[in-house]
Amino acid sequence: MSELNVGGKSKIDIKPETGGAISVKKEASGTLIHFKETPILLAHFPQEMAKKFLMLGREEKYNSHVDILRKGQVGRDMFLICQGRISVWKENIILGELLKGDVFGELVMFRDHYRIATVRTEEPTIVLRYNRQCLLDFFARQDPRYFNIYTMNIIEILRRKLIATNSRVVKLEEELVRQ
Repeated sequence: MSELNVGGKSKIDIKPETGGAISVKKEASGTLIHFKETPILLAHFPQEMAKKFLMLGREEKYNSHVDILRKGQVGRDMFLICQGRISVWKENIILGELLKGDVFGELVMFRDHYRIATVRTEEPTIVLRYNRQCLLDFFARQDPRYFNIYTMNIIEILRRKLIATNSRVVKLEEELVRQ
């Protein structure tokens, strides 16, 4: 266990970034949502809070090769991948691939925005959809430190995506130089 300083006021005990397994059974469908390791989105949350968060998401199932989001749509929802593999496309170029535990659309927590890419399933996929207003209402009923932790987790997710993008740009630049 380590400590996390939240908002400069209090310290709380946290689990390591990749905590243990977490599971919930969605009541409406009976689907078991299970992660062998806690997704980054839920890092540093107590187990019960992480389970509440998972229960909040609306389960959606998609077949292979289905667009979940399209470039240019107004975004109001964030998604957590529970099963499957998703690709991210822009202008017929694949920008990346997302797997179980990854999130997309995470910026909606802060404001509506136009989607900058198309997100497509590559195999049968289950996601949890989180509407921004639903998330705001959820966190308004919790201790404020959990919203701070959530925000820090979103920043970590964005940091990792930026690192991956930078790495891809460097590889492409190196290929151009060799040509």
